[in-house]
Amino acid sequence: MRRLRATTHTALALSGALLVLTGCSEVEERVSQAASDAGCQIAQEAVDGVATQARRAADEIGADPAAAERELTALRDGLAAAEGSLSDETRQHVADARAALDTLVAQARAGAEGAVDQEAVAEAETALDTAVEDLTQVC
Repeated sequence: MRRLRATTHTALALSGALLVLTGCSEVEERVSQAASDAGCQIAQEAVDGVATQARRAADEIGADPAAAERELTALRDGLAAAEGSLSDETRQHVADARAALDTLVAQARAGAEGAVDQEAVAEAETALDTAVEDLTQVC
């Protein structure tokens, strides 16, 4: 009889612990999701702002390639720094935007030598716009 009671108490204690752990897991999941959603929204707004600044800088590649390169490099490096703190899908879209900025930086460097590939600039701007649109859809 004592053994049955001890087993019953143990089973009840384990059941209670499992319920508590399940509750904690749900709370953790909700907090994690809320943080991910907030991170996504912040990333989307940041990439949108970066894209606007990058378009302006890209327009200046022919007139002042060194200034364009400095601005584009700063924008690219800012996105690179943010990537590590983002969730998988959001991180990928930010990486896509960063890759487009890499192309624009390369074209700004080429602009210093008078060899800008306008098609590459246009493609990079389109890739940047696509990254912004993709983030908007994800978030």
